[in-house]
Amino acid sequence: MPTVFSHIISNRLSQEYENVATESLAFIVQYSESARNGMMKLLRGVTPDIPDLQFRTQNTEQLTEKQTKRSIRPDMVGYHERGTRVFIENKFEAGLTDNQPKSYLMQLTKCIQPAVLLVVVPEIREETMWGELNRRLERAGISVTDTGATSGSIVHSIKSEIGPILALTSWTRLLSALEDEVADDPSAKSDLLQLRALCEAADRNAFVPISPAVVSDQRTPAFILQLSSIVQASIDKAVNEDVLNLTGTTRQANWERIGRYAYVSNRRDVGFWLGIHFSLWKTYGRTPLWLVFSGSQWGRSREVWPLIEPQAEKEGVFTKLVDDEFVIAIDMAFGEEKDQVIRSVVDRLKWISDAMRDLPQKPVKSE
Repeated sequence: MPTVFSHIISNRLSQEYENVATESLAFIVQYSESARNGMMKLLRGVTPDIPDLQFRTQNTEQLTEKQTKRSIRPDMVGYHERGTRVFIENKFEAGLTDNQPKSYLMQLTKCIQPAVLLVVVPEIREETMWGELNRRLERAGISVTDTGATSGSIVHSIKSEIGPILALTSWTRLLSALEDEVADDPSAKSDLLQLRALCEAADRNAFVPISPAVVSDQRTPAFILQLSSIVQASIDKAVNEDVLNLTGTTRQANWERIGRYAYVSNRRDVGFWLGIHFSLWKTYGRTPLWLVFSGSQWGRSREVWPLIEPQAEKEGVFTKLVDDEFVIAIDMAFGEEKDQVIRSVVDRLKWISDAMRDLPQKPVKSE
């Protein structure tokens, strides 16, 4: 479920997902003893000989390798009075840096053993990230052995020949491990809910590894082409029934959406975009077809919204203000012949047109 926190980050600071999530996680385990216990249980699932640790973020460790002084910067460090024992690297979409994992493991060899490098990724990246980590170790000439320490919280774990252990888990598994321990800690429970919502928002935008099955599935392009034909036929029918006016408007397509601009009925003082909107479809999942009023003087979203929203709520029509755009889901008839699907789209467009009768007319500049 989205929260105010996840909404702000995903809409305004989406490039900071990893930093914000890391700082949030460190804050929670620093100030909640029960959450820290959950983190320690997870780490002891990798190796039971880890002592109780404290955690901090963005600690700069210095590493000298082959006479070249280099700097590594783990996202989080787990430490106690005798020194560092754990590096935690948090990922969403970002790939591995040149230093990872070799230099991080090399630095951990200087610590009391066992020491652990824990990599945290979205569930969808568990296998692809693990494969890349192993390929890099092989290229670096570092052999490994399976620790057999996988559990509900730890997906993979191997011990390197140089000493430290490399383990991988997902954000979902890590947060579940912490949530299991904070049932009696309302503050930490609330904080973890916020962090989980942020992670879910990041997962929705994460790169999904491409599989041969997806690429070769001809049903996907067939469905997109079918949707395109429905949009075109619905627009043609809406024009014939005087629901839409296309005078002076154009088709429009980019990487995010495919459709065209249009006016409501015979008016030319307010217009919208209509078509297949991939981003809205992915985000809300309700339908591939959307109508969008922009915040410009042409789209007049802030004026259109109060006219349509009350009736939309009554009739179960999904609408939303997204930044300065007012978007309306164009639901389609399921399990029907093509003519009925088109009819359902045109009826929705007519409903929108009728709802805007009270929108004040504005002068239209001559072209």
